[in-house]
Amino acid sequence: MVVDLVWNMGFVVVALVVLLSSFKERPSTPLRLWLFGYSLQCLFHVAFVYLHFLFRNSSYTFSHNRIVKNLESINTMISSIWWVFGFYWIVVGGQALLQDSPRLYWLTVVFLAFDLFFIIFCIGMAFVIFFALCCCIPLVAFAYAMTIRKGASEDDIGSLPKYRFRQANPMGIFDNDGMKVVGAMESGNSNSVNELSLHPEDSECCICLSQYVDGVELYTLPCNHHFHCGCISRWLRINATCPLCKYNILRGDTLV
Repeated sequence: MVVDLVWNMGFVVVALVVLLSSFKERPSTPLRLWLFGYSLQCLFHVAFVYLHFLFRNSSYTFSHNRIVKNLESINTMISSIWWVFGFYWIVVGGQALLQDSPRLYWLTVVFLAFDLFFIIFCIGMAFVIFFALCCCIPLVAFAYAMTIRKGASEDDIGSLPKYRFRQANPMGIFDNDGMKVVGAMESGNSNSVNELSLHPEDSECCICLSQYVDGVELYTLPCNHHFHCGCISRWLRINATCPLCKYNILRGDTLV
């Protein structure tokens, strides 16, 4: 707000100085009138901004603030129309204005250029904000989501420990995770695969909700949770985290 007030008051001071120092200039178009009207609009703008700030930080009713906003809107609309008049008078005056009234001419051109720059700047900022909201932010969010939820590759999945499930004696001794590797057996592809016995209460795949049967192949994640090979492979291709604890097998951390 302070910058806005100083900016407009600067326009008013410069316009008054030029008007007082250019009595001998005789422009062919009413540039002196245009500069006076431009200064008056700047003063109105300063007054409306100050009143808006005053009403917002006092006990004045909402109707007072609304009236000030409506007056400011009217002043902005009149300023736009007044800018068109100034541009028209500069174009009509042409080279004669520059020779007969150089101070009034150049000050009018500067004010017109400042207003045009401000309009272009506002349109540009609106376009940048629109582009950021509609394009950049969704792309960044999508890229972030893909980074967080990136699926595992076939090599990542194939490097997980694989076991063959064997039904264990309910009275058997298990480790703290309810698991016990009981030996190795030859699989169909001539690779040695360890057998894994699990506590009966933990012998279920939480993805398909089916009980493990003897001889079925299981993958065990680094967090010691186990699943059917087919179930967890399909899961990890989409999401490289454990379905139970959200442990990420790629980064080695937990999302929760």
